[in-house]
Amino acid sequence: MKDIIKSFLDASRERIKNPLIGTFIISWIAINWRPIMILLFSDQKVENRIDYIITHYSSFQTYFLVPFIIALIYVIILPYFMWAVDELIRKSTIGRKNNLLKQTIYDYEGKHQIAIAESKLEDFKASYRDKADFNNQIKQLRNQLDEREESLQIQQMEIDQYEKELNEFKNSAKENNSELNISTLEKKFSEFEKTDLFDYFKDVGVSIRNNRNFPNGINEIIKEKFLMQEIVEEVVEENDFYYRFTTVGNYYWKRYVTNLRVEKRNNIKDDISPDDLPF
Repeated sequence: MKDIIKSFLDASRERIKNPLIGTFIISWIAINWRPIMILLFSDQKVENRIDYIITHYSSFQTYFLVPFIIALIYVIILPYFMWAVDELIRKSTIGRKNNLLKQTIYDYEGKHQIAIAESKLEDFKASYRDKADFNNQIKQLRNQLDEREESLQIQQMEIDQYEKELNEFKNSAKENNSELNISTLEKKFSEFEKTDLFDYFKDVGVSIRNNRNFPNGINEIIKEKFLMQEIVEEVVEENDFYYRFTTVGNYYWKRYVTNLRVEKRNNIKDDISPDDLPF
């Protein structure tokens, strides 16, 4: 029995959730509240209550037709009415916002025109206010330019005099240094001939001249000695690396090649062994 009642209540609850049925029940209660109150709270007997209700309140309109019409209006017609109201509200809101936007734009345009007019007025005032100052600055600049031109002329004369004296000094120093350098290099070459590096000078010189590099397999210590004594120097360019003689090295090599004798072999005409060539 409990299960039957529970299932009946569940089914009733689901039906009440239906918009049409729920609205119908609410409207029926709202219209027939008097007979309901008489049935529940009257002091008369139940039979008398029922007879009274049937006699005074029993009709098809109050029990079914009017609540049903109200339910249909609520479920079907009312949503369309609310939609129409929302549409009217939306249009009025959009219209108000457009008017506000137009008013704001109009205000900004007015402020923009005022700012342009004020800027032109300030420029107009500044043009007259600064005209006298500008003329004074031009006069001062002209005076400064004249003074600088006179100063430059004096400095140019002094520079010409200094250059003349410097050239004379360079020529005199060049004549003195040429004799001094040759004697100094000759003395150094004589000392170089007595060192152990001189034994490797032929191979190193030929390789530096022809390949711009030290001979293959040369001892690294010997290589470092040639570099440290500033006979050979490293050259590093953008995409290249090689070795070459320094000024001292070029003089040593010139002296070495000049003193070197190349013997002619009799069995081969005009043939010189590659080992005897200095380069």
